[in-house]
Amino acid sequence: MTGGQPGDERAEEVTRVVGDEMPTSPQTPSGEESVGRQAARGVLWMTAQKWVARAGGLITITILTRLLHPEDFGLIAIAWTIVTLTYVLSDMGLATYIIQADEVDQASLSTAFWVSLIVGVSLGGVIFLSAPPLAAALAEPAASPILQAMAGLILVIAASSVPLALLRRRMEFRRLAVQEVSGSLIAQVVAVVAAFAGLGVWALVLQLMVGQVITSVLMWVAARWRPTADFSRPEFRTMMRFGVQVVGNGLVGVFRGWAETGIIVAGLGIRELGYFNIAQRLVQTAADLSGSALFPVSTVAFARSNSSMARLRAAHARATGLSQTVVTPLMVYIAISASLLVPFLFGAEWMLSAEIAQFLAVAAALAFGTNIDHGLHNGVGRPGRWLGFAVAIFGVSVVLMLIAVPHGAVVVAMAFVGTALAEAIGRWVFVGRLLEQGPIQTARPFLLVLPAAAASAAAGLLAMRLLAGAPVLVTLAVAGLTVVLVHAGVTRLLTPGIWTDLVSLLPARLRRGAPARATDADQEA
Repeated sequence: MTGGQPGDERAEEVTRVVGDEMPTSPQTPSGEESVGRQAARGVLWMTAQKWVARAGGLITITILTRLLHPEDFGLIAIAWTIVTLTYVLSDMGLATYIIQADEVDQASLSTAFWVSLIVGVSLGGVIFLSAPPLAAALAEPAASPILQAMAGLILVIAASSVPLALLRRRMEFRRLAVQEVSGSLIAQVVAVVAAFAGLGVWALVLQLMVGQVITSVLMWVAARWRPTADFSRPEFRTMMRFGVQVVGNGLVGVFRGWAETGIIVAGLGIRELGYFNIAQRLVQTAADLSGSALFPVSTVAFARSNSSMARLRAAHARATGLSQTVVTPLMVYIAISASLLVPFLFGAEWMLSAEIAQFLAVAAALAFGTNIDHGLHNGVGRPGRWLGFAVAIFGVSVVLMLIAVPHGAVVVAMAFVGTALAEAIGRWVFVGRLLEQGPIQTARPFLLVLPAAAASAAAGLLAMRLLAGAPVLVTLAVAGLTVVLVHAGVTRLLTPGIWTDLVSLLPARLRRGAPARATDADQEA
């Protein structure tokens, strides 16, 4: 924790820095700069961070799958599923409140910090003490010490929630990108060293712990804020009314993860969960390397675009169109090449993960807009409205998985696709009502991507067939390049508006005279 001044001068400085009228400096964006420009720059930095961290992570997981066993990844998946619950509860949704609030002061920030810290300590203690019975209930006693070790992370997450919220509120995504990359790369090195040292599943535990601790420390340094003894009861009540709704949404997500993990373990076993874990890591890496950087940025942009419905619609359409256009080619590539890609990266013994990954990639492409829509509701201050929808999709997921699990892992993966499709159709209706437009208009940014997806998939499959018998690396490289080029070409031809938005995210020297957006609403989006 650094920075600050004593007494009232310090409180005044904090209020000035975190409020709407933020001073112009290399660290904080100018108030005269459009939200669209700030968001675009934020997307660039967060995307760069994802590329560096996840590309390094893919190399790391390629090494770890050759040193560890499927059971190790299954154990860490169980532990992570349980610990995620406490992550959701640790700050009681107060960080999200700070991001979207019109104004915050020192009392608000300190109140949020102390509440988060107390909750984090309490939850960490509960997880530590309940780890043995939880592991016994899951019939996996080896999970107990892992849960106890990871309980300390809950305190770290809770303690850094306010600095993270401040950096996002200020749209300091460059700083966040550097912090995430630093923590991720160091953690990956630690994991590989630990795996070579024979530490087994503890290599994965250390990767999570080291990365989070380093990132949290850097957030505190960059936030230039420290808590005081201030505690505002009125502000606490306001924050909690908002935070309870955010936590409710988070809990639905956690319980859905628990249910899905439990169904897989009970119906298929811990080994199959390990195969699912690897497939999910591959798909998540692809998502992080493409459009996931839009989520934290768009949440702030939605909060700042809430002054008119026209601006809000433009922001949502632009975020959805961009994210789907960028994420779809990678998901298409995984879906058509997983039978070669997974054994090439992880080894032939992971072939079941390849079949699972093909369906999970399709599900991810369908469900990617969920994060954007969730961020929309948080950004406009209506997280409670999303809760009912999330509960309904939770029910759909459980029913489909219970039907699928007796038929094996691949059919369970198909159930993920079914859930994602139902969720997408439901979102178009649900979000359309919020934006005061029809479901077709809401779905339009997604539907416009389908021709490019179909064309790139067909071209990629053709390339793989023509290269049958060639070295695997050559086939994968040519197929990937084919998918990207065809997808880009069809996008530019059929959806020039999305193409222009995509090019606008590039640095000025790379745009080569691409046309700019014409309307003020689009500029602000």
